[in-house]
Amino acid sequence: MGVPLRVGKDSLISMARKVRDLGQYVNAVEPIVNEVRSRGDEAVIKYTETLDGVKLAGIEVGAEELRELASRVNNEIAQAIDTAYKSVEDFNRKLMPRDFEEECCGLIRGVRWVPINRVGIYVPRNYFSTLIMTGVIARVAGVGELIVTTPPSKDGSISPEVAYVALRLNARVFRVGGPQAIAAMAFGTESIPRVDKIVGPGNAYVQAAKYLVSRYVGIDGIEGPTELVACADPSIDPELVALDVMAQLEHNSAIAIIITWDERYLGAIESMLTNSNYLSTLVDGPRDCVNLINELAPEHVTLWGLEDLVSDIRNAGAVSVSLPSAMIDYVAGPSHVLPTESSARWRGALSVYDFMKPVVYVKAVNKESVSVLARHGASLALQEGFRNHAKSITAWLLTGNLDKSP
Repeated sequence: MGVPLRVGKDSLISMARKVRDLGQYVNAVEPIVNEVRSRGDEAVIKYTETLDGVKLAGIEVGAEELRELASRVNNEIAQAIDTAYKSVEDFNRKLMPRDFEEECCGLIRGVRWVPINRVGIYVPRNYFSTLIMTGVIARVAGVGELIVTTPPSKDGSISPEVAYVALRLNARVFRVGGPQAIAAMAFGTESIPRVDKIVGPGNAYVQAAKYLVSRYVGIDGIEGPTELVACADPSIDPELVALDVMAQLEHNSAIAIIITWDERYLGAIESMLTNSNYLSTLVDGPRDCVNLINELAPEHVTLWGLEDLVSDIRNAGAVSVSLPSAMIDYVAGPSHVLPTESSARWRGALSVYDFMKPVVYVKAVNKESVSVLARHGASLALQEGFRNHAKSITAWLLTGNLDKSP
């Protein structure tokens, strides 16, 4: 039996805001990370046998093996994967930032958006949808090389569906999971190239490893258990809301919260959730729903029958409007790699921006025009005590030559 818990708003916020303590996991994986850093493939093979029970004959999944595995994917699933691939691709192409340049105060100043060179993607065992939701976006952003790690099955093979997606992405795949995979991508081994950034979900041990290596390599974030807040108008079929909740609760340690303002309606939803753990609360009306969601900053939000409220949601990873949140998990277009544990207060869904960086530049084109700006710059430098900063600016004003190249 599940353990439903109806609580007041203040108690709900307090309970839902508890952030997982990774301390014990960090302590457990730190020796693994350090050993992989110092011993490379040898440590990767050792920990794959110790933790996964698989003795690796080879770490990389070669192109021929990927093709053989991909051939096992049946046509219906292949078509579904292709549809999801295109949906994510099309959505993220519309998010691509544009380079910008302007002339101001005697300067040309601008920004070029440059893709990250090499990205590592962690794919939990058999979770091929995660590879779609990360790798496709990376390719749209223009990432040069994709390195994929995924835990092997007991026979050392990987998911045929993961192989199918990897081939479409032209990604290199390695049959390694757990903290040893994260460390291998962060520091590089004889077989696994060092990457510039690591993305993808995983259990607490994987997240702890990401935390440890974040001093040396970029990461998308530290992801906690799946979260859903479902806010429903009492006019909506309660079964739709219950199924939406149960879908996200299929994930391990998932957290679900149901919000409405009609007690009988809430009871109808709860009556269908006997095998689920969740929190629920009653609010005064739709506006209260918005305020509570923004306070909780959850990963997933579903607004059932509340279409007009979507523009008021500021803190959420992804919002589904009268649509099951599971659509975002697979085919709607946005990535299902989303911020958890209230981190939606400062970041959003994985997107092309996670795979690109702005390179800014300035160039003087008119010394007379830029001289006013430069003198102010020198004054500010002196006020902060950086005399050589000021000298470098004033010396340039006196003697510097503009670049005459076209």
